[in-house]
Amino acid sequence: MTMKWERRKKSLMTAPEGAPGPLPVDFIRLVEETLSQGLQEGLEAIRQIHPESGFRAGGAIYENEILLAITLTHGPSQISATTVFGSADYDPNSEKPALIELLSACLDAAGSVFQHYLDPAFPERITQIADQSLGALEEAPFQWSPIKPESHSKIEVHVKIDKSNPVLDALTEDWLRKHDPDYQEDSGKNMEEKRKEAEDFLGERLDAIQGRKNGHGGNTPTGLH
Repeated sequence: MTMKWERRKKSLMTAPEGAPGPLPVDFIRLVEETLSQGLQEGLEAIRQIHPESGFRAGGAIYENEILLAITLTHGPSQISATTVFGSADYDPNSEKPALIELLSACLDAAGSVFQHYLDPAFPERITQIADQSLGALEEAPFQWSPIKPESHSKIEVHVKIDKSNPVLDALTEDWLRKHDPDYQEDSGKNMEEKRKEAEDFLGERLDAIQGRKNGHGGNTPTGLH
């Protein structure tokens, strides 16, 4: 399934969303493993609040932009999440910088934002990122902000943070595909209404699951490792 990501740059193509291509699967796995290992202490700290916290990555390659999205999720029973986006200019007709360099720079830039909030030396930051409210985050790049990672000083990456949950979005899309055969043909306002119905449905189900785990039956969630 192709996610509809919020882009930094406008599409140069007439096709919807600039006909994006998915990021390499191996790179997605590398992102998740790299952050899980590099920020292990911070993850262990936030799991004291949300036991199933972990990283999920996604993104796309557009005709003029590389977009990496890294989400700190708190398990399938939690709607709240924190997503950091890394975006870099991309020219498929230029050999430099190479695609892998752009991807690596996006990882370093987005990872540095998580490193800031998951630093065990600053427990107040961990509390901030664990909060459901975006306003709880201090010194956060709420709008696209340029960064030049130390390891890729010649590449400018723009980062942005929000409380979106692509995992929930994927569940919404999946629910629509399974329950509405006309979903692919819908467009505009009608499609948005159907998305809202699906999100409400999933929200109610997730609230019910969370309620059972908070003392109304079910088991306490365990950590990822």
